[in-house]
Amino acid sequence: MSDFLRELEEDIQEEKILNLWHKYGNYLIGLALAIIIATAGYTLWRYFHHKGQLRAHASFSSAVKLYNDGKKEEALKAFQGIAQGKGGYAKLARLYEATLTFNPSEIYNEMARRNVSDPAFGNLPKVLLAAREFDNRAALEAIQPLTAPNNAWASLSYELLGFANLKKGDEIAAAKNFIAILKEPYASDSERMRASLMLTQIEVPDAMFEQEERKSK
Repeated sequence: MSDFLRELEEDIQEEKILNLWHKYGNYLIGLALAIIIATAGYTLWRYFHHKGQLRAHASFSSAVKLYNDGKKEEALKAFQGIAQGKGGYAKLARLYEATLTFNPSEIYNEMARRNVSDPAFGNLPKVLLAAREFDNRAALEAIQPLTAPNNAWASLSYELLGFANLKKGDEIAAAKNFIAILKEPYASDSERMRASLMLTQIEVPDAMFEQEERKSK
């Protein structure tokens, strides 16, 4: 009797399973397929993304080699091709492209506009343009905000402004720029050393140094 009941119970359970399968089987198959497709898609995306990164790195390295070998025209074409893409290599290629053009200001200004939210690629073009064009008033004004306290570009911006003032013959203004570097907490040792060397070459009244020293106390 117990065997009969057990078999009956198994038949009932099997029938329930069959009924459930007939009712929800298509959904379960669809869900399983969706999981498989999603997993396969993610795996393929990672593969092609990694492959794309390797390809971009190889292309960029080849372009840099052309640049270092002095093949400027070939390097320019290579960097222009890479710059048409996306990502970090495209931005770096754009910077190299600027160094190979007769007038890089257009590229630097475009990069600064397109990367406003990026503190690196948004401000680096401004610094590079100012370094090339000390007579460009707009370029110097563009780096003035970068001298804000605790800004990563402050020391380099002060240095460029100092050289620009020296070129104009304003040693007092230049000295103030170089002194600001010495007071900048994030200035590197090389930046401090260069600023100190420049101050030894500038004829600045002792009163100005005393005034700066009183401000720092």
